[in-house]
Amino acid sequence: MPTAAPTLDEHPVWSVDLRDPDALPFPPVRTEWTLTNGAGGFAMGTVLGVPTRRYHGLLVAAMKPPVLRTLALAAVDDAVEIAGPDGGPSKTFRLTPFHFVTAPDRATRCPWLVRFEKDDVARWTYELPTKSGPLTLTKTLELGDGRNAAVLRYELPEGHNITLRLRPLVALRDFHALLTGHEPPLNARELPGMLGSPGVLLTRRELGLHLVCRGASGFTLDPEKYRGVEFIVEHERGLDDHEDWACPGEFVAQGSRTVELIASVDTEGRAEWQDARNARRRRRRGMIEAALGAAHRPDDSHCRSRLAQLAAAADDFVVQRAGSAPGRTTIIAGYPWFADWGRDTMIALPGLLLTTGRHEEAFDVLRTFAGAQRRGMIPNRFDDHAGPAHYNTVDASLWFIHACVAWLDATSDAERFASHLRPACERVVEAYLGGTDYNIKVDPIDGLVAAGSHETQLTWMDARRDGVVFTPRFGKPVEINALWIHGLRSLSHATRAAGCRDTRLSADGLDTHAERATDGFRSTFLKGPAGGLIDCITPERESRAVRWQASMDLRPNQVFAASLQNAPLDESERQGVVGAIREHLLTPVGLRTLSPSAPAYEPKYEGPLFDRDRAYHNGTVWPWLLGPFCEALMRSESFSAPSQAEARDRLLALADCMDTPSVGQLSEIADAEPTPIGDPHATHRFDGCPAQAWSIAETLRVLVLSQSDTQSANQKNKAPA
Repeated sequence: MPTAAPTLDEHPVWSVDLRDPDALPFPPVRTEWTLTNGAGGFAMGTVLGVPTRRYHGLLVAAMKPPVLRTLALAAVDDAVEIAGPDGGPSKTFRLTPFHFVTAPDRATRCPWLVRFEKDDVARWTYELPTKSGPLTLTKTLELGDGRNAAVLRYELPEGHNITLRLRPLVALRDFHALLTGHEPPLNARELPGMLGSPGVLLTRRELGLHLVCRGASGFTLDPEKYRGVEFIVEHERGLDDHEDWACPGEFVAQGSRTVELIASVDTEGRAEWQDARNARRRRRRGMIEAALGAAHRPDDSHCRSRLAQLAAAADDFVVQRAGSAPGRTTIIAGYPWFADWGRDTMIALPGLLLTTGRHEEAFDVLRTFAGAQRRGMIPNRFDDHAGPAHYNTVDASLWFIHACVAWLDATSDAERFASHLRPACERVVEAYLGGTDYNIKVDPIDGLVAAGSHETQLTWMDARRDGVVFTPRFGKPVEINALWIHGLRSLSHATRAAGCRDTRLSADGLDTHAERATDGFRSTFLKGPAGGLIDCITPERESRAVRWQASMDLRPNQVFAASLQNAPLDESERQGVVGAIREHLLTPVGLRTLSPSAPAYEPKYEGPLFDRDRAYHNGTVWPWLLGPFCEALMRSESFSAPSQAEARDRLLALADCMDTPSVGQLSEIADAEPTPIGDPHATHRFDGCPAQAWSIAETLRVLVLSQSDTQSANQKNKAPA
């Protein structure tokens, strides 16, 4: 089985011996890794090396960090030639297999690949069979920290007549869009002697890529097309699944012990690799120390190991936006295809940044989104192509209040809270009270937030495809109003704690709104299915009156009414929510989004995109929801020792899934039912985004909370006066 062996001195290392056919529960071609550069760029691929997604590549550069992402260097066709003894014929070993649409036999293993490791680099170890015994070589991929640059490093055995041939495969395209064959040709210009080594400059339209090979004796221009490179995951998703890659020529290295292929979209094409590596490791070591300290340094080595791995994984999502203005730090929602989303950022911020001690960056993230506020709303997401921000969300701004107050609780920095964050929170409350975009407005009758129409998708259950809204939750959703009440009370408490004066909304005024909304919440959402809460009430117009129709779908959104500190439920009502979720929605890897008894329930997330989007919130499991469930469990039992132990065990079991199929990360979603159905040892298949910020963040945050001493945890369970 793969091992994850972190220490406090080094980044956690994930390692698997591929000579053992049972080492991985998924084959190497189905097990993915991700490296990030802190600017929105990344590298991603499979343990085997075969690209299986359009997003897989050795350098995906963020041209306007963290967006305008470009697949620059897609892959390298690398081959090792070992001369035969006494002038006999040489033997060639190809290190990277590919899938082509014209070749029906798809590689699932490489016979000489014996080990894969990942820490802050990806490393492949090969044993090449020769008559004199196996020869060991390693290939390592590393990204520059904060730079759109990558280095592919080969360590070759000494004392043998070895030739390394590297044929770079270049895409230079938007990372979402496959090459169609109608693009301008790739231009290649040899740069002899660049950095003392052979190099080549590749351009297409305004995009450019520098390649330099240290240790190579030369570069030969020899343009070639690798036609019909196939991506099997895209095929399974019902999307275009192949494209042609351009190879400009070949680097040849002979007699070198170390060979480095450096790829960069930066003008000079070089990076201070050792300095960047040391900075990244210091940063991640600090995050691990902070998380273990917050968890009171548990004696259990398994728990310590997973906390360290979660803390290190958190660093992948924290990036810098382009520009020099204050408020540059932001959070990528997931790799490979998400940018920075407001909802995801605010939910993930406490786990990614506060639990790991990165308080200054947390403040910078909050200023980033506060600076983009419009009509009281923070963006739902920033645009992938650096266009205007998108504001179609009702909950992101409420999670923003939650994150701001959490930052104050973590730092006790009343001055900066009062001057920078509290005014932005106040604008949210005023906008919701007075009304803002997308029909978002507090109903003066019951004090609850209503939003949207049958054509909108403003909550986190926002799947829409071909004009179909699959989970139309317009009206008054349960989690929106739990967040509203929690936000009002939290902001009231923070206003008093920070000594905020001259505010348009006083602490007493916030409490008054909260009390009214609490009465409305309790009369509206109690008495839901299975002893839980009603998910949403939707307006239906009758003559001139509006009648509110309650949805009786059993969904997980009610969990926030039991997990948030200032939610409007007493302890027994929280227990009712926990019980309903436990009976119908709880799985080992997260919460289902719909009860299996519902007619719309979808047990599998599979098929073309329309079918997948239909299943997205109609059964599909979301791992990040296990965090709020475990917090609700502990709060419903006043953080008793048994509740903390159960929460810890459940979250550790989820953290164990970081070993595969997403190496060192947690995926976005999983099937609602295990595969194969009926097998007691079956598991829920992970899918969606292979590396998801809030999956890591909430697992880390609540696992730390489950390690809190009982007295401290009970204090956290009490609502502020």
